[in-house]
Amino acid sequence: MTLQGYETLISAGGMFELGFFTEHKLRFQYLGIWFKNDRNRKPVWVANRGTPLLDFTGVLSIRYDGNLVMTDVTTIPNIVNNGELAKSNETSAEILDSGNLILLEAGKIIWQSFDYPTDTLLAGMKLGWFNINTNSLRLQYLSSWLSPSDPNTGFYYLGLNSNDTSRFNLWRLDSAYQQIGLWDGYEFRFFFQSSSDNHYNFSYVSKSENISLTFHNIENEGITWFVLDSDGSIIEFRMQGEEISSVNYSVCDAKMPHNSTGCLILSPTMCKDGDDFSYNRGVIPTSMLVSLPAITSPSECDLICRSNCSCVGYVSMNDNGTGCQIFYGEKADLLNSIGLGNDAIYMRGDASKSDHHRKRKLLLMIVIILLLPLLLILLIKFSYGVSRYFHHSGNNERSPGSMREFQTTLTSQLSTNKDYSGADIIEFSTKKDHELPLLSFSSVVAATDNFSTLNKIGQGGFGPVYKGKLQGHDIAVKRLSKYSGQGLVEFKNEVELISKLQHRNLVKLLACCIEGEEKILIYEYLPNKSLDSFIFDAEKRTLLDWRKRKHIIDGIAQGLLYLHKYSRLRIIHRDLKTSNILLDDCMNPKISDFGMAKILFESEFRTKTHRVVGTYGYMSPEYAVHGFYSIKSDVFSFGVILLEIVSGRKNATFDEPNSSLNLLGYAWDSWNGGRCMELIDPTMDALCSVDDTMLYIQVGLLCVQESAEDRPTMSDVVSMFSNERTSLPRPKQPAYSTLSNAADSSISRRQTPSQNLVTISVVEAR
Repeated sequence: MTLQGYETLISAGGMFELGFFTEHKLRFQYLGIWFKNDRNRKPVWVANRGTPLLDFTGVLSIRYDGNLVMTDVTTIPNIVNNGELAKSNETSAEILDSGNLILLEAGKIIWQSFDYPTDTLLAGMKLGWFNINTNSLRLQYLSSWLSPSDPNTGFYYLGLNSNDTSRFNLWRLDSAYQQIGLWDGYEFRFFFQSSSDNHYNFSYVSKSENISLTFHNIENEGITWFVLDSDGSIIEFRMQGEEISSVNYSVCDAKMPHNSTGCLILSPTMCKDGDDFSYNRGVIPTSMLVSLPAITSPSECDLICRSNCSCVGYVSMNDNGTGCQIFYGEKADLLNSIGLGNDAIYMRGDASKSDHHRKRKLLLMIVIILLLPLLLILLIKFSYGVSRYFHHSGNNERSPGSMREFQTTLTSQLSTNKDYSGADIIEFSTKKDHELPLLSFSSVVAATDNFSTLNKIGQGGFGPVYKGKLQGHDIAVKRLSKYSGQGLVEFKNEVELISKLQHRNLVKLLACCIEGEEKILIYEYLPNKSLDSFIFDAEKRTLLDWRKRKHIIDGIAQGLLYLHKYSRLRIIHRDLKTSNILLDDCMNPKISDFGMAKILFESEFRTKTHRVVGTYGYMSPEYAVHGFYSIKSDVFSFGVILLEIVSGRKNATFDEPNSSLNLLGYAWDSWNGGRCMELIDPTMDALCSVDDTMLYIQVGLLCVQESAEDRPTMSDVVSMFSNERTSLPRPKQPAYSTLSNAADSSISRRQTPSQNLVTISVVEAR
């Protein structure tokens, strides 16, 4: 089976279609499944939402080893069935009329897309916990798109509550959640549905090894499916014949602003109005009202309302106390209804105290209105005095309390800093598509166990890095240290740049925290930490055979190619080194630490800075000496990393007996003399092809040429790796090759992790 271009695979009954698609705002290509009759071709499942193909040349095929793979112009395979690999080449793929893409081996399903849902719940698809009490525990849930036109994982998740699996929750990335459904032992109901739907049935399974929720369409009642939208709302779609209708259930109050924390309430220890309910008589308002099944007991109604601070009160629907209606509206509306009827209303807090408080507020408003003219006069005089004081003192600092205020303040501070030119300042984007979740400091403290030293996993130029857990997912928390040599500029770069970038070989920024003096970045957690912890460790580097090292080199090249050519902005990293290459659990490399990165506009070939940043041993000569940087600066750093990976030795501390050369000079001398095997890490020399490693060494030497014009682009590098028979240019003697690292240098080599700033006082290569 092979699919490419506009070719598609259609299910036997003509219900679903599998193929490649592209969102109009993005230049990437995705593999997805959609309803054949849907004119909008909105995907119900996306295979590579986090790892899109870089162009429109995508090909889907079953590889020689039986696995289902996608490739693009880079020819690097993206395995679709990565969760369950084939054991033989006797496999076939098929899309069913349920919308499930399956991979069969000897007639048995070994992998299916239903086990990896994206933002859509189809009939027969299960959400829940699987393989409980085993080492292969798997959680299946829905995760929204990043935006209506970006399939990448967004900020909202939908699934079973981990503490009470009979309850259905909608989470936001910052731990805020809303309970939106309940399995009461007889049937499942979404709280926002006012009456029982009769065209589908939910079923709930609870066993020792699996707990799951699914639904099935009733025959001749049309086809229903649910989508978790990018704004957190839930959309119920229904297809009758060829007509598709939808109902949007917004979990948030329509009156609340975008991203309001009132939409999804953090799990409370104590709500503002308390966790106790007062008994009253009246008529419950009809706005923001949710009806629960008639079999719901009074205690269940109380529990549902008590567990969510958005719930203001509830009322029993039947004389025997069963069934209830939950009110999520304004408390003032509920107070106004007290005494107007005879329904038994249970309201959060004390109604009498609330009424007394309301009267006090009314009296206070009357006083304010009467005193308003006098207050305005005093305010004008005060403002005039303050403005004169600040005009003379020049002190106009303020403490930011929100993301927007922080952005304004930070830009103002940077623009007045003499160390930074206007070109060095990257303005924050105001587009909602790129807004990161802003976490509270208390949620970060909880996620890291109060920044426990047991959770500390590293220390960088930015500050300490901690491992944490947020909604059951491992995260990496980078906390800005007040003693750090980096600061506002680097923090702003990270927030602004990484939020715009998405690639399988770039680390993913999940959220940030800005509160008082605290500035914190939240990343995906990568369990194998950094490349240098493997490649320069005598024991751990034995785990990296040539195949793995080659995979890491290729991945770094792909990440840089994306930054230089395919991303929305052309990015120069400027601090590429082995400690900034992180490894996931499958040893896939991800470029990190964009604090020093800069944008290079299309019209610019190179630009200059008076603030040279970087790390000794990885900086190109034109950048280290003269401050000029371009995409070729990153190419130089990549060449150093490549040679370090091949040799297992660090350029900055290279010391070969009976030689005055550094690693670059030693590599060139070995290659030029036909002695490449002397350079190769002895822990892997028996497992690698000489021709293969010579090719990579030659490419590495081309990348570290003295002149930037002699270095290839990353497009050239990727092409060289892919076309092994292509004749490559012969490298000249590389930069710094005669500078011995063992010798003392007049340039400072302080390599403390807290500072990457290098001030050049003498013109000397380093």
